[in-house]
Amino acid sequence: MIPSGIAEIYEILLDAYGTQGWWPLYALRGTEGRDDRGYSKKPVKSTKFSLSEKLSPLSRFEIAAGAVLTQNTAWTNVEKSLDRLVWSGLLDPEKIRDSSPEMLAETIRSSGYYNQKVRKLKILASFLMDGDYLKGEQSPRRDDLLGLWGIGKETADSILLYAFDVPLFVVDAYTKRIFKRLGLLTGTEDYDEIALLFTDSLNRNAKVYQEYHALIVKHAKEHCRKQALCKGCVLRKYCLAAP
Repeated sequence: MIPSGIAEIYEILLDAYGTQGWWPLYALRGTEGRDDRGYSKKPVKSTKFSLSEKLSPLSRFEIAAGAVLTQNTAWTNVEKSLDRLVWSGLLDPEKIRDSSPEMLAETIRSSGYYNQKVRKLKILASFLMDGDYLKGEQSPRRDDLLGLWGIGKETADSILLYAFDVPLFVVDAYTKRIFKRLGLLTGTEDYDEIALLFTDSLNRNAKVYQEYHALIVKHAKEHCRKQALCKGCVLRKYCLAAP
């Protein structure tokens, strides 16, 4: 039997794993309020939680760049690229835009598909600067982000949710896997239908959407893998796929 709704599953996962502190800001690792990998230490206690963290323009850009770099690769590979960007002084939209493609490709090589990602980063940096979005006084339009080369729905929504606190739910492969196994998805729904399931079930709160997405990733890595590890899974008794 499934819990009574999406919100209850959030509470179960939050109670099991605690606050995940996404999005990690690698350039701020080890500073006040951030751990040594850049994850926030501020707790999220429930679906009623509300907290606005003022991000700097460079932090907003780091989130946007990270959302591109993490396409089709593990976050550990992204951290290596971010480390090299920080070390090279390139984690800056103007420098990304003006740097040579060859140098930038070598810097982000660990994230894979680096030539494509160089083009994406340059286009995104120009877009964010031209629209003066990084100050945070206004956020980009989703349709405008989707109109950029190489920016799909998951990447656009990650940028809007984490960099600009726009309450959009990010749907990834982990979300589809977990909630299909729980019986809340059939597997035929498209991206926007799945996102709507979450936004209709939760208070309109960007911080909760951020934490829920992070908890889904955590649970997928701990238990709900392609080959599920059901022992100790806090959702096992609700899962249709569990033995």
